Amino acid sequence: MKKKLREVIEYLDYDELQKMKKDLTLGGVHLFRLVDEQIQRESLEHEYYCSICNAKIDQESTNNFTLLFGPEGIKRKATFCAIDCMEYFLNNLKDLKKEMEKESI
Repeated sequence: MKKKLREVIEYLDYDELQKMKKDLTLGGVHLFRLVDEQIQRESLEHEYYCSICNAKIDQESTNNFTLLFGPEGIKRKATFCAIDCMEYFLNNLKDLKKEMEKESI
């Protein structure tokens, strides 16, 4: 289960919080490395499994599709095993956007 940063900080003990604070005051090099390594692991995970059907992606296949989307600061990446999975994703994205627009009116 994924957690938000605010939730994770609540689970840290006092010593870990002090280490984080010290690292941040010194430029946050260690914390930056931890976050960067986790981002690398997460982005690799998207390349191995289809975002819709969770099928294993054949890295050598020309039928793979990867979609990069979102605002510049928080880009998201989704990999699909075939065009039908990508179409399913895009159609659901369109429907979700329409529902959000209806709610804001």
